[in-house]
Amino acid sequence: MTGRLRIPAEWERHEACWLGFPYLAVEWPGTLRRAQRSIADLCRAIAGPGRELVRLLVRDEQVEATARALIGDMKDVEYVRAEYGDSWLRDTAPLFGFDENGALGALRFDFNCWGGKYTIPFDDVLGDRLAERLHARLFRSRFTLEGGALEFDGRGTFLTTESCVLNENRNPGLSREAFEESLRDLLAIERLVWLEGGLAHDHTDGHVDMIARFCAPNRVVCMRPEKRAPNAEVLGSIVKQLRDAGFEIVELPPAPALQTEDGAPLPGSYCNFYVANAAVIVPTYGVREDSAVLERIAEAFPGREVIGLPGYDLLCGGGAFHCATQPQPASA
Repeated sequence: MTGRLRIPAEWERHEACWLGFPYLAVEWPGTLRRAQRSIADLCRAIAGPGRELVRLLVRDEQVEATARALIGDMKDVEYVRAEYGDSWLRDTAPLFGFDENGALGALRFDFNCWGGKYTIPFDDVLGDRLAERLHARLFRSRFTLEGGALEFDGRGTFLTTESCVLNENRNPGLSREAFEESLRDLLAIERLVWLEGGLAHDHTDGHVDMIARFCAPNRVVCMRPEKRAPNAEVLGSIVKQLRDAGFEIVELPPAPALQTEDGAPLPGSYCNFYVANAAVIVPTYGVREDSAVLERIAEAFPGREVIGLPGYDLLCGGGAFHCATQPQPASA
């Protein structure tokens, strides 16, 4: 695997976590202030009990002032002025790792705004600019994708979904084999496990970080397919596919049925948590299942504090905590 990028598992130590502070009303129609509060809460959790430096992108002086007022005085939050659009840095920032010499590297896919759905200036160039800012060696894919479409255990096993990677709105005519071959040219990868698809009403076309997450090598967290739960059939298929692939499964209760204030259904998920250095930050939805979810995740990540934060306001914009974060791994 000489010359390829190794992307660490999320539970490996981070130098920092990158986030983008929401500022665009077009991205958050009628809910911008609530999204800002959610990101501020997430920053405090990561920089506080998570014991991880937060590098928060802010568009200008006014956006920085708003962020500072909501976050408060925290020494481990750095404010970075930059041009960016969406707040979903899991997809617009690069996936960071290390090359064969231990130098920081950055994996960059082409980015077409989630299949052309949400076009905002600077989203397509932010990844290159962050890589340049950090003097990271660039590993560039010829295919179109987002970071939330890949899940990895740091030891060469990856998860993804056909519904996203092979979608005609990203990579028309692409085959599994061609995509796998391209990844092997770039990454230290031993095995890519394909799941068919993700949650209904997910505008990412089924990002894997909404449905299946590694908590250890060969051990995957997913949601239990209860009969009356939203996406029950999909969740059952995911569990079966993961078991057939030989993974040990940690099952969480399914997320409740959720909708926007206008009645549009939302793709609720408990899997979109973020693993910080000393904590796991989990989206919760104000239902009785929340406590059971937090207990199960605490068992899956021993030694880390598990923090539940309300996830609804970010979900109205299309994601949750994992979608909003991009860890920069610490060098050995």
